[in-house]
Amino acid sequence: MLYLIWFMAIEYEATFSPVDKEAMRSRLKACGAILRRPEYLQTRVTFNLPTTHPNPHAWVRVRNEGDKITLSFKKVDGRNIDNQHEICLIVSDFDRAVDFLSALGCQRKSYQESKRELWQLLGTDITLDTWPWLETFVEIEGPNEPSVKQASRQLGFDYNQAKFCAVTDLYCAKYNLSVDIINNQTPLIVFAGPNPFIKG
Repeated sequence: MLYLIWFMAIEYEATFSPVDKEAMRSRLKACGAILRRPEYLQTRVTFNLPTTHPNPHAWVRVRNEGDKITLSFKKVDGRNIDNQHEICLIVSDFDRAVDFLSALGCQRKSYQESKRELWQLLGTDITLDTWPWLETFVEIEGPNEPSVKQASRQLGFDYNQAKFCAVTDLYCAKYNLSVDIINNQTPLIVFAGPNPFIKG
């Protein structure tokens, strides 16, 4: 049986990249942050929306987060913190959620893995995210922009250097590749195996 629990959140989220994971853990502890989940593996399947959908900056994702499975509509249509949007469902079955999106006409893009560690500070969620072939980065998410700014300052980040983007943009910047190559021509982003972004 597939059941759905729905919730919606505006993503007030800032990304700082790259960071040294061990140094960042020390900074978090020094600031009084609380470790909520030690590093764990996440797996996901991402989809383009059907070609009839009017927004090219949106996509959908099924993600196994270990303690729950989520199905999300994501949209990042600008470079400001309020240009990030998410509608998230908690679902009971990863494979059936993937089949559901396929049946709707969504086009499968990629199977992806990442590692995440969750901390909390000043009412914000702070994650240390590690993706294949990328340096670890930090995401700070809060209920509003002032909370994100406050936590960023507490951790010693320059908020003017924050990024408001999807992980695709980090791959594009590191490897000087187009969004199309990352999003539509890389069916596997996993820790095992060779780096597909380095040729030769």
